[in-house]
This record gives sequence, structure tokens and C-alpha cells, in this order.
Amino acid sequence: MNTYPVVKTYEEAVAVTQALCDAIRDNPQARRAVRESFYEQFGDADNDGLSYGDSELAFLDWEIRAGVLEPETGSHWWRNVNLNFIYLSELAGCLAQNQLPGDQATFPTRCWLDFIAEPTPRHWYRAHNASILAGFHLYEDDARLENAIGQEFLNITLYRLMFAQALVEDATIFGEIGAWLADPRGFSVTLLVHLADFYPPHYPLTEADRPIIEGKGKGLEETAVRLMDGLIRHFLRELYQAAAAWNQAPELLNYLDGNKPAYPPAAGHREVLAAAQAVASLEGVLAGQDVAVAEDGASGLQAG
Repeated sequence: MNTYPVVKTYEEAVAVTQALCDAIRDNPQARRAVRESFYEQFGDADNDGLSYGDSELAFLDWEIRAGVLEPETGSHWWRNVNLNFIYLSELAGCLAQNQLPGDQATFPTRCWLDFIAEPTPRHWYRAHNASILAGFHLYEDDARLENAIGQEFLNITLYRLMFAQALVEDATIFGEIGAWLADPRGFSVTLLVHLADFYPPHYPLTEADRPIIEGKGKGLEETAVRLMDGLIRHFLRELYQAAAAWNQAPELLNYLDGNKPAYPPAAGHREVLAAAQAVASLEGVLAGQDVAVAEDGASGLQAG
């Protein structure tokens, strides 16, 4: 079990967490050991020996097997998103153990603090997915370095995660059954993170991997995955709108082209979006001024 260093301020917690991340940056097994230790301390393993870390650690095992975290031959995107994820959650662990408030922390770290204080599936998904989305946003440029199959895989991974969260948020037609299926301590490890069949254990991906990641085999599990993905993609915009709110990640809506997954967004998209938002904001200000002028004029007419 991890014992965090004694710190007295938020700034000290940030410094020791950054030092931890620097130390494990080039060591995938050390990254896993840190996450395993986190869940030994905060994972609520009283559920028949199951832990909230089961699905995360299963996915991390795939990352290690596939080699995406290797410093020389791996993926800049996978390495950076994973390390940022570790930073956000480990900062929460350090703050919690030292009984420091998290009001200065970003939203994902505050979500991890909520999870540590009250481990529930909803709290876990909000902490986990908000942290993942923070990485998606930070490392869009790295995602553009992935090949076309790799980028498709990022989109599939993203919308499956958001759908799993929707099941727990009770935002689907599946109700309590969906929440049970998506519980990170149990069946979701098999249903939604079936690494052996749907996550190729090598990097980079090739065109030959497309049928695997899309579940285009003829087995029952492949059929189930195709049906699930079809359902998700039919309501993708609605799903991303809801997930953007749950995870305070408005940039998630940038990862759509109409109703199709489109991560990473085209280069320059962020600047175009910022300009559009600035124009909309200016129009709102001008509209407010027009209303004020109209109201002043009406008051003058009434006074006359």
C-alpha cells in the first residue's frame, strides 16, 4: 500500500505528485504498481474481494502488453494521457491522506477526492472519465500522430467509456441492469473491456486490426459488441452532451462531426471554435446593450 509523503500545503502535494510521475514516466510496470497501490488503499475491496480498480488495471495491463507505454517504441498519446491520469488521481490520494482540501485542484482531482470519501460506481466513473477526457483534450496534437486505425481505436475507446458511465448514471433504457453491468468492480471488465478479443496486443495498429476493434467477427460476443456500438453511435451526440456535463468537459462535443466520432478534431479547430465563441459572446454583449438602450428609451417615453 502506498504511503504518500507528509505535506502541509496544496503546493507541496503538487510537487511530490509531479516528482512521482517523473520517476515512473519511463517505467510501465512502475506505473501499474502505483495504480495498484492506490486501489489497495482507496478501492473498497470488500465487495467479495473485487475492487474499483479491476477495470482500470485490466486496461493498464493491455497497455503494457501492447507496448503503447514504452518510452522508445510506444505512443506519445497513450503515454501522456496515462501519466496525466495518474497525476490527477495520485494528487487526490496525497491530499486525502494528508487531510488537505482540494478546492485549488482541477475538477478531475476533486472527483477523485469525492470517490475516496465515498466509493461508489458513479463517483468512480466521474473521476475516471473526467481524468481521461482531460488527457484527450491536452494531447490532441499527439493523437494526430496516430495512424488512421489508431485514431479510430481512440474514438471507440472513448465512446464505450462514456456509454459505460451513462449506464451507471441511469441515463439509458437499461436501468438497474445497466448499472449492474457497468459496475467497474465486476461484469464490466468482461463486457466492456474484453481485452483479449477487442484490443490488439501490439502497437501500432494496422489495417488488419480493423475487424478486431470493430468487433466484426462471427461469434456471440462480437455480435453483442456490434449491437452495443451501433446503439451508442445512433445516440452519440446525446451521449456526448450528457457526458460533457457529468465530467465538466465541454470539449467532448468537439470530437463529433455531425453524429460521427471525430477525435482528434482537425488542426486549427480549437482556434476556430474559440473565435466563434468570442463572436457569440460579443453578440450577446451587443444584444444586451440594445436591450438596455431600448429600456432607457421606453422609460424616457413613459416619463414624457
